[in-house]
Amino acid sequence: MNNKTLKSVNNRILKTMMGDEKELRALLSTETNGVPDRQLDGLLVKIDQLLARISNNQNKIILLQDLKDE
Repeated sequence: MNNKTLKSVNNRILKTMMGDEKELRALLSTETNGVPDRQLDGLLVKIDQLLARISNNQNKIILLQDLKDE
């Protein structure tokens, strides 16, 4: 395995994850007092999408680590 390539891919994934986490934190701090649940659907969908992206990127990092260790 080319360690430079692995490191570059890993760093790119981590940067994406950091951006997603920042956006997720902002969405999670959104004030929703008094807003009916049916009006929060868009917010909840976006939060779910960000969680899925973060989870997917975590899996990518684990896979890269496994490949490196082989």
